[in-house]
Amino acid sequence: MTTENKNYFAVISAGIFVGAALFDALPETAKTLGFWYAILGLAVGMFLWWLQKNILHQLEKPEMPILVTTALWLHSILEGVVTGLAFGVSNFVGSIVLIAMILHLLPEFFAAVSLMKGGGASNRAALFTTVAGYAILFSSFFITRAYLPSMEGILPVMIALSGGAFLYIGTKVYLRNRSFQSTLIFLVGVLIPLIQKIISG
Repeated sequence: MTTENKNYFAVISAGIFVGAALFDALPETAKTLGFWYAILGLAVGMFLWWLQKNILHQLEKPEMPILVTTALWLHSILEGVVTGLAFGVSNFVGSIVLIAMILHLLPEFFAAVSLMKGGGASNRAALFTTVAGYAILFSSFFITRAYLPSMEGILPVMIALSGGAFLYIGTKVYLRNRSFQSTLIFLVGVLIPLIQKIISG
C-alpha cells in the first residue's frame, strides 16, 4: 500500500467526519438544544479537540517512547468515545463514522510505529504499543456504545461536542493532504452522510 493510497483513505474519512458533523450531529442536536446552542456545542468540541491534540503533542517526545505511548493511548480513548457517540445520532451514522475512523487510523498506525522506533523502542515494543492503542480505542468505543441509553439526558450535548471533534479531525486531515484529487475524494466523503439523510427523509 503506497503512502498516496493511505492518504486517500484518510481523506475520504475526513470527508465523512465533516459530513456527519454538518448533516447529522448538527441537526440532531439542534432539535433538542436549538440551532445556536448546537453551533456553540460544535465550536466548543472543536476547541476541546484542538486543546487535547496540542497537550498530547507535547507528550510525543521521540526520545522518550513512554511519553509517545501515553499520548497514543490517551488519544485512543478519546477517539473511541467520540466514535461511540456517533451511534447516538443513528446506527447508520455510527457505522459510517466507525468505518471512517478505521480508515483514518491506517496511516496513523504506521506513523505511530515509526515514531516509537525513532525513540529507541524495539520493533516488538513499537508494534505492541500501537496495537494496544487500537485495542484501547475499540474498548472505549464499545463501552461508550453500551452506555448510550443511560446518557439520554446529556446525549445531545455530547453529540454536539463529538461533532466538533469530527469537524476538527476532518478539516485538519483534509488540509494536510490537500490536492485536486484529494479534494474530490474529500467531497465524496462529505456527500455520503448528506445522501443518506436525503434518502431517509
